Amino acid sequence: MPRPHRPWIVTPHQPIEKHDDNLWSVEGQVPGIPFSRRMVIVKRSDGSLLFFHAIPLEDSALQQVLAWGKPAVLVIAHDKHGIDADAFSQKLGVKLYGPARQEKRLRAHWDLAGTVEQLPPDPAISFEPMAGTRAGEPVGIVRTGNRVSLLFADAYQDSKDLPFFLRLLGFGNGPKVVPAFKHLFTSDRAALRAHFERLAALPGLTRIIPCHGPALTTDPAGTLRRVAAAI
Repeated sequence: MPRPHRPWIVTPHQPIEKHDDNLWSVEGQVPGIPFSRRMVIVKRSDGSLLFFHAIPLEDSALQQVLAWGKPAVLVIAHDKHGIDADAFSQKLGVKLYGPARQEKRLRAHWDLAGTVEQLPPDPAISFEPMAGTRAGEPVGIVRTGNRVSLLFADAYQDSKDLPFFLRLLGFGNGPKVVPAFKHLFTSDRAALRAHFERLAALPGLTRIIPCHGPALTTDPAGTLRRVAAAI
């Protein structure tokens, strides 16, 4: 029997970070785990909002978001990233999308509107499955004029201030593909390495925003190449 969905529960989170004209994010904590998570909000070309990951917001932050645009889409990167997806759908009326490779599994848990691959094309935001990953988790590509920002789920992480047991498991210590992801969620390391290298070569690459870790604006291309080389 499926577990009941988690209701809209606001846990402590940081103020909204406004990275660019069409790109905001909010950092909070994974419920019950001493591990950070980040929700990214993208304003699409029609003015509606797309969320990558879901973090319930306190009222003042939520009002900022609602004043910025109408919530429309929530992208679930894979089945382990949907803890607050149903609450978002119920409260904000967003439609849920996830990777095609996990469609059956996602539909068993959530009322999926479609796959990420079926999202209408938009010049502000596009997604592509990370090559060599078992779930086909999507990387988001946000365009703001000539600037490009990349949104990652778990393939790229840069978690900070972690307890000892998580550092012992290989989390932390700078941007990387963490050991757990390499061993459990990767099917072809060479393909994943090549995808990171392709992303590093994107013209106008300005910023990396991971779900787990801070936004990075210093040498994002070089960072991705170093991450790729260590896979």
